[in-house]
Amino acid sequence: MAKFVVYEKVAEAVYQRVDKSKTSDGMQTVINLGSGLMAGFAAALVSQPADTMLSKINKTKGLPGEGTTSRLIKIAKELGLRGSYTGIGARLFTQFVDLQERTLTPTCVVVGTLTAGQFAIYGDIKKFLGATGGVEIAK
Repeated sequence: MAKFVVYEKVAEAVYQRVDKSKTSDGMQTVINLGSGLMAGFAAALVSQPADTMLSKINKTKGLPGEGTTSRLIKIAKELGLRGSYTGIGARLFTQFVDLQERTLTPTCVVVGTLTAGQFAIYGDIKKFLGATGGVEIAK
């Protein structure tokens, strides 16, 4: 959900400054790519605490009779807000190693490119179907 909200809001902000009816198809795709890239970063930020919790719960054994919910609460208390974002820098900016090509590519570029590509396709499909907007948030 966060990806779509951010994508729509970023695209909407761009189109407040640029007349969409006068924008070429190529430029609309560029706007979709940029909005998708921002959406990917937002999704990483939103999902990081849950991913950290999942990692911690899978790495530690619970006490006898301890339920999953109580384990999650205990882990959340131990981590705190700051601790729940442990690894966000690595998630956004670590190196992706391509062993065949022996190259290093920042993970954010790999993931960001994939997400941006997905939203470029999404935006083009919306345009083809004549869909407008996508997120209606009560004001």
